[in-house]
Amino acid sequence: MISGQKGSAKASLSWSFFPHGKKGITPIIAIILLLMMTVAVAGAAFFWLSRIQNQLQGGVESYQGTIFTQMSSAVNVVDADYDSGDANLTIFFQNTGNTKIPVVDHNAFPTTTWILKDFNQVTRCSTSNWNSTSDADCQEGCGDDLFIDVGEIHKVVLNLENDCAIDIGDDGGKVFYFTVDFSGKTTSSGSFIALST
Repeated sequence: MISGQKGSAKASLSWSFFPHGKKGITPIIAIILLLMMTVAVAGAAFFWLSRIQNQLQGGVESYQGTIFTQMSSAVNVVDADYDSGDANLTIFFQNTGNTKIPVVDHNAFPTTTWILKDFNQVTRCSTSNWNSTSDADCQEGCGDDLFIDVGEIHKVVLNLENDCAIDIGDDGGKVFYFTVDFSGKTTSSGSFIALST
C-alpha cells in the first residue's frame, strides 16, 4: 500500500510490507546468514567427502589384504613320480608361504584345479576337481576340509584316468608337465617322466 503526497514521488512512497517501518534485513544480519549458509555447505561437503574417502580406503585395504595373502601363499612341488602299473601320480607339495592352502576334492568352491600337459606343452586334460568322477581321481591327500599347513610337505596321489591317462607305449620316457591351482590361493607347477615299471 502506497501512501503519499502530491508533488514528490520519492518522499511520498512508504512501503507497508515491513512492520514498524523496517525496510529490509540489515547488512550485518545478511552477512551473518551468508556465513552460516557457507559453513553449513562446507560442513556437509566435508562429511560427504569423508564418507567417500573412508569407503575408498576400506576398498583399498581389502584389496591390499587379498594381494598380500596371495603374495605370501606359495606351494612348491618337491617331487612327482608316475607309476605306470597302477596309473598313479604321486606328488609331494611343500607349503613355503605363510598361510594354509586348501587341497579339496569337490565341485563347489574352493576347488583344486589340475592341468596336465604333454611333452609338447599341449594340454591333455584339465579338471576342476579331484573326485572319483574326474579324470584325475585323488586317492590320497585331498578332502573336503584338508589343508597344507605352513612348512608342511604334503603327499597327494592321483589316479590318472580317461583323458588324463598316460599310454606308456606311446608316452613312455617323455616328460609331462602339470599345474595345480589351489582354490585361487596359489598355483604350483612341476613335471614328471612317464616311465614303465
